Amino acid sequence: MSTFEFFFKYKPIVYEKGKLAFQILGSKWWFLPAAGLAIAAAFYFYRSVAAEKCSPGLIALRALTLAILLFMFLRPVLNISTVLPQDSYMAVVLDNSASMAIKDDGKTTRADTLQKQFEDSSFFKRLSDKFKVRIYRFDKDAERIEKLDQMTYNGTRTRLEAVTDLLHQELGTVPLAGVVLITDGADNASQKFSESLARLENRHIPFYTVGVGTDQIVQDAEIIKVTAPREMLKESTAVVDVSFRSHGFSGQEGRLRVHEKDMPDKVEPIKFGADGEITQKSIDIPVKNEGSRVFSFSIEVKDDRIPQNNSLDALITVSNSHPKILYIEGEPRWEFGFLRRAIADDKNLQMDTILREAPNKWFTQGAEDSKALIGDGFPKKPEDLYQYKGVIIGSLEAPYFSKDQQDMIVDYVKNRGGGFLMLGGKNSFSGGHYQNTPIAEILPVQLTPESLDMVQMVKLMVTDLGKTNPIMKLSPDAAANTKTWDSIPALADFNKTLDAKAGAVVLARGPAGSGEGGAGPIILAYQRYGRGRSMAFTSDTSWHWRMQLDSKDKTFEVFWRQVLRWMVNSSPDPVMVNTDKDTYLPGESVKLTADVNDKTFKRLPSARTIVKITDPAGAVQTLPMDWNGSEEGAYQTQINAGPEGIYQIQVEATQGEQSLGTYRTAFQVKDRPVEFYNASLDSNALKSIAGQTGGRYYPLAKLGDVPDDAIYVEGASSFVEQKELWDVPILFMLLCASLGGEWLWRKQKGLA
Repeated sequence: MSTFEFFFKYKPIVYEKGKLAFQILGSKWWFLPAAGLAIAAAFYFYRSVAAEKCSPGLIALRALTLAILLFMFLRPVLNISTVLPQDSYMAVVLDNSASMAIKDDGKTTRADTLQKQFEDSSFFKRLSDKFKVRIYRFDKDAERIEKLDQMTYNGTRTRLEAVTDLLHQELGTVPLAGVVLITDGADNASQKFSESLARLENRHIPFYTVGVGTDQIVQDAEIIKVTAPREMLKESTAVVDVSFRSHGFSGQEGRLRVHEKDMPDKVEPIKFGADGEITQKSIDIPVKNEGSRVFSFSIEVKDDRIPQNNSLDALITVSNSHPKILYIEGEPRWEFGFLRRAIADDKNLQMDTILREAPNKWFTQGAEDSKALIGDGFPKKPEDLYQYKGVIIGSLEAPYFSKDQQDMIVDYVKNRGGGFLMLGGKNSFSGGHYQNTPIAEILPVQLTPESLDMVQMVKLMVTDLGKTNPIMKLSPDAAANTKTWDSIPALADFNKTLDAKAGAVVLARGPAGSGEGGAGPIILAYQRYGRGRSMAFTSDTSWHWRMQLDSKDKTFEVFWRQVLRWMVNSSPDPVMVNTDKDTYLPGESVKLTADVNDKTFKRLPSARTIVKITDPAGAVQTLPMDWNGSEEGAYQTQINAGPEGIYQIQVEATQGEQSLGTYRTAFQVKDRPVEFYNASLDSNALKSIAGQTGGRYYPLAKLGDVPDDAIYVEGASSFVEQKELWDVPILFMLLCASLGGEWLWRKQKGLA
């Protein structure tokens, strides 16, 4: 007997579902004036007692005594609906998924713990005495079973929707008194569970949910998420963020391993945070081989009780494309020539340059169609500029650009999504009168209001944010990277600016004290602007690194290649296609979205958009993509993921006879053990189901309470049972307490 039953005679559920009434009065509301009468009687009894001896407390105790006696005299009862034995059905639904094989204590599986509870509580025998019992098992699908030995506990998914659908189908026309749902609360495959549950809820069928497992796994490390770039240029470095958490390993160390079939494994140490705390680790990964590359991330730690959730994959499409960069320079200078040579050996970057040799005299290099540039300098039409994914402006004064060209540059970054870089020089930043121009809006730094000469000599210092940015990583080893930057010669000059704009990221500064304020002057910074990126490098003497370092030292070349690759890496093509994830489970819904623009990056809602999907076996499926109806130029379609492997996607868009472009990407289908991710007991989900249907939630240790509680349900096979309350122990205890308390009080006042 529980403590509650000792004081109140019945279980809590009787009070929850019962309705109070009085056998003498009938309605419970008659007790209110009766209780008022008891208070009046108490006041009447003490009316003649002197004020100094009487108190409200004595009146209250006397009123309480009379109210309790009156309550007992009126024969209170709880009217509660109770099912007739063997006149209705009870469904017992058991979780058959692989998570039931988890050993929460390191010794006994959840399934074995459940079986022991069945035996200790004689669960099925007691339930069968009251109901016609039907047993079901479920994982991805649900089915009826006759015996418990038909449970396999090897299901790869948990789909509660399968349970409610089957119960509605099989027991939709019989008197179903309730459903006993025994699971750990996970639901990783349902799509319309709420709608399916509503069909049973409308029949007022309660769910008695029983939670199996523990809220917190005692010893478990789990990878929660891997955030990686979807696409990278060949010979680049991808920065991947791995989020993980653990229980039982707080403060301990483990290892994070990265595996890709065509590269050596990379292993880095990690440290676990407090129990349940999500920790993030950034790791640099060289991407060298073209194609769809699968990188597997796994945590290695001793004594992990659920090793199945220690790994996740990321799919990165490594392209061998050749993004074009336009570089316009206002004067012949060393920075121009050295920068061109720095990327000459980069097979993936294509740079077209425009150099002003004299007033109104321009020299171009690298342009495929030089006629569009020679004689005119910077492009005047969006279609000529928007073919480039990056734009660099060197030492060229702002008045050179017309107002339309300046607005076009802003639109190029904001709407086209291009990358923009301004280099230092005597005619750059405020020295080139860019303050109060549209171009100043896209720069990540605030410009000084007056034109200033360049400041002489500054040592570049990498900021804390810069140390984790791929642009500034000259070595994969953090200590070696810091040592390399410390050994780099000072820059001979830089353009003075004010502080960085809100949201901008400063990667490098000069030493503190070499500029105004506590922080050093900004040397390198960037910000997101609209769909694109903008960057500022305030010096024009980085070429000194090439001249003053050893001839075999490639610091200068590596730095500028990383800057320019980063600048153009996220610049979109006129036609793009994306998936909502990079890895799917077999059968999972894959949502494809395409962004279609013309060559001026004007979105086109009327384009004909076709997607071709090539599965791992080489079979091609061609589907039309429809306009999503809400955003111009946005198209979508949906498929179900098939067998495991890499799926190649190619989208083609046309308008009339004109081709707008093609784009390729990929996604992976892999059947990972989802049952072991987030594997702790989700009691909140089970409590929600129980509360929504009028049932109750039970921890596994209270499984034996279900047969007794489940009989109290209102339905066609129920009768109203009366539970008498006049002899409830708590009433006699209160009566004794009120009488005893009044006697002691009266004695103290001299009234006894």
